[in-house]
Amino acid sequence: MNAKDLENAVKSGTAEDVSAGENEKAEAEETVKAESTENTGTAENAGQEENAGTAEAQPETSENEAPENADGQENGKDGSNEEKRGFFKKKDKKDKRDEQIAELNDKVLRQMAEFDNYRRRTEKEKEASFDNGARAVVEKILPVIDNFERGLASLNEEEKTGAFATGMDKIYRQMLDTLSASGLKEIEALNTEFNPDLHNAVMHVEDDSVGENIVVEVFQKGYIYKDVVVRHAMVKVAN
Repeated sequence: MNAKDLENAVKSGTAEDVSAGENEKAEAEETVKAESTENTGTAENAGQEENAGTAEAQPETSENEAPENADGQENGKDGSNEEKRGFFKKKDKKDKRDEQIAELNDKVLRQMAEFDNYRRRTEKEKEASFDNGARAVVEKILPVIDNFERGLASLNEEEKTGAFATGMDKIYRQMLDTLSASGLKEIEALNTEFNPDLHNAVMHVEDDSVGENIVVEVFQKGYIYKDVVVRHAMVKVAN
């Protein structure tokens, strides 16, 4: 083999090596591209699956969250109502001191009312007892007045002008004025219609000159003390 042949062989070997290297590089690049394509498809598929799962999960989440929100709102309302109730309950509850003060005020008012009623009742009882005692005294004095009237009526005209008769008449009138100022009044009976509440008829007479049930004569005067009859008038009634 000569030198030219050797150079040609070297060149041909080198070319084969270069072509083989280029082929290997091309195959490697194709392999990388294929793997990158597969990875890209896998990633896209995974992303689509994840998006689909997320989309499917979102309605469930919204559906699940809606009752939870409703429950939360109801719980919030219940809580607010409970707070309001608790607030009003606190207002309704009274302090023990306030209750004691109210009880004491009620007791004081009741005692004041009872004392006022007791005072009025005792005043009426005192007045009634005083009037009863005064009526008893007046009733005992009335016979004395009757005796004054009988004594003065028995005097003749000359004796009535005497000093003694004049003095007795003044004492009699003074006694009547004092009793009248105390509430004693004489019952009108003569020439009036008979009244059984005021008059005591002891005689009856027929007389056409007067009307029916008319008092024609008074035997004993009657008296009233503060609207209460102390003694009925003793009278004679006609017709």
